[in-house]
Amino acid sequence: MANRFKIFLFFFIFLYSTILSEDPVEQANKYFQMGKYNEAIQIYSKVKEVYPDTDWARISVLMIAKSLEKLGKIEDAIDEYKILITKHKNTDFAEEAFFAIARLRAAKGDVDNSIKAYESYLKSYPAGQFKTMALFNIASLYKEKKRYSEAIEKYNEILNNYPNELWFYSWSAINIGHIYMIKDNYDAAIESYQRVLNVEENKFLYTLSLLYKGQAFIEKGDYKTAVTIFQNILKTSSYFSEEALYGLAKAYYKSNMLVMAKETLETLLQLYPNTIWKNEAAVKINNIKKRLKK
Repeated sequence: MANRFKIFLFFFIFLYSTILSEDPVEQANKYFQMGKYNEAIQIYSKVKEVYPDTDWARISVLMIAKSLEKLGKIEDAIDEYKILITKHKNTDFAEEAFFAIARLRAAKGDVDNSIKAYESYLKSYPAGQFKTMALFNIASLYKEKKRYSEAIEKYNEILNNYPNELWFYSWSAINIGHIYMIKDNYDAAIESYQRVLNVEENKFLYTLSLLYKGQAFIEKGDYKTAVTIFQNILKTSSYFSEEALYGLAKAYYKSNMLVMAKETLETLLQLYPNTIWKNEAAVKINNIKKRLKK
């Protein structure tokens, strides 16, 4: 009885010393939103001590972890997430904790352990709410490590099973295309970029994939098709006009259409005077002028 009274008295004093008009978790959340993470942690810590088996406690552990992340204390944050996993395994909080640990490992550059953590998440939550994102992140980490076959396998899992996840689907196809470009397999890259073009629901991603497809045709040596693609971008989209002009000029130049290349480069410099290609464009314009005089 005495212990119960002490706990009640402690919590009453705690509530009274924080705020009377709102629950302590709400007040801690306000501190978190204000960037006062240490103050938030103090309140969350008290809440989880007083109510160890409640949603308040689970929320507090989660928010302590997030606060520690904000403070740059990554390993301490991971420890808090592990508490959610071990003590509250059958909750949404634990699922988020599994995913957060993998994310933090990746942020620290610990690629191998991040991949393992994502795989652990997928094993624990085969139909989890973050499944597609976990697959995408694993694939991207493999790509970063130049483990291209494994990256393609994971990206293809998304393409084959989650076509309605438009963002992940499109970027999986784009990234597979990039891998094939690295491998100089231009036909396979073009085929992968085309998968995004077949969807045509997002104008930004559609135009970006079309741009990459044009670049692939340049590398393949099919300059005529590249010219058509870049012209199409300039006529039909407001996205990537600068990049399309540069690509068009490059395709003209490589196909020895020097006058068209010169005019396109001049247009590029006129419309985008601070373009990253301004020095290259100026040099090429001078070289074209010299060649045309001969």
